[in-house]
Amino acid sequence: MGGGADTSKSTSGIVVYAARTLIIVKSKQQSVVAQSTMQAEMIATAYGKVQIYWLHDLTSEIGIVSKDITRRILNDGLNFVTTLNSGNFLSDSRHIRLQYHSIHEAIAKGQVEIKHVAGTKMVADAPTMALGGVKLGEFVEEIGLG
Repeated sequence: MGGGADTSKSTSGIVVYAARTLIIVKSKQQSVVAQSTMQAEMIATAYGKVQIYWLHDLTSEIGIVSKDITRRILNDGLNFVTTLNSGNFLSDSRHIRLQYHSIHEAIAKGQVEIKHVAGTKMVADAPTMALGGVKLGEFVEEIGLG
């Protein structure tokens, strides 16, 4: 939350693997200013879900077995992950509520799973924030680009 100094918009980062092969590394400034960390995490997770669905559709069209695509979304917001998986999310914001229901429905159908990962292990942070040389090197190596 609070993101960039000019716009206050957070940046979402995703790293997508299929069959243990890096497919997507991407960062994108969120289109709205999140009112809370929970909202920023919801926006990022919804964005990740869309990318996973896109990859699933693409691979299905070219005949690659979709079970090889990991549908696990890792998020370093423990409160967010716990709230999302429990189904106890409340928001007055229609935009965020719709994203929540979309993600929660995908979880209920077994289309995605949301897991917590410690912030120190969140490789998707590499394309979204200024990291020191050592930390950036660790992330680049972990992602598989090193």
